[in-house]
Order: sequence, then structure tokens, then C-alpha cells
Amino acid sequence: YALIRGYVTKSDVEKFREGLDIGEKKTTMPADLHVLQAGDISEIQVTICEGKFHQVKRMFQAVEKEVVYLKRISMGKFVLDPVLKPGEFREFSPEEISFAENYRKIFIDLTKKEQA
Repeated sequence: YALIRGYVTKSDVEKFREGLDIGEKKTTMPADLHVLQAGDISEIQVTICEGKFHQVKRMFQAVEKEVVYLKRISMGKFVLDPVLKPGEFREFSPEEISFAENYRKIFIDLTKKEQA
């Protein structure tokens, strides 16, 4: 979820869907950008498949917009519990622990392949 300075357009949505040049060797992977409300300050929801350094902010800079507020509401299967207040936490469920362990193994294998 984010608030963006500037009117987020259909063209921006399409550019996110295609992937953007944010100054790295490769363009970003396609991202889903949903405009919840467009205006001087647009309200959006964006889903990315990578986690490059300040990626969302850099993607909006690439379409000449500025992120003024950004909140991660999920990461994979992990969804932020809306009941939790800042600084609070909850224990992972057994299913979440299993998912995280499997994800870690896959990530390590992919990293080894890329380095080979």
C-alpha cells in the first residue's frame, strides 16, 4: 500500500506490468499496480516479485512520481495482521514456519545456481 505524489495513470500501470529500468543491470520483473484512488496524492496497491533496494520508490521515480508513504502489507504468504499495533508481534503458525523453511531452502538453492 502506498501514497504517491502525482496522478497515477493507466500508462503507469502498463509500465509497471512491463517492468521498469531502475538503474540496475536488468529491468524489474513485471509488477501489478492497482490504483485505488488517483489524484494529486494517489492511493495505490502494488505487488512486486523481487525485493531490490528501495525498489518501489525507484519504480515510481522511473515514472516521475514520488512515494510519500509506503507500507508493506504482505510478503509471500505472510500477511500483516491488521490488529497488531506498531511494535507488537505474534507467533508464526506451524504452517507459516514450514513455508518459511521451504522458501529459505529454495532461495539458497537459487542463489548457489546464480553464483555458479
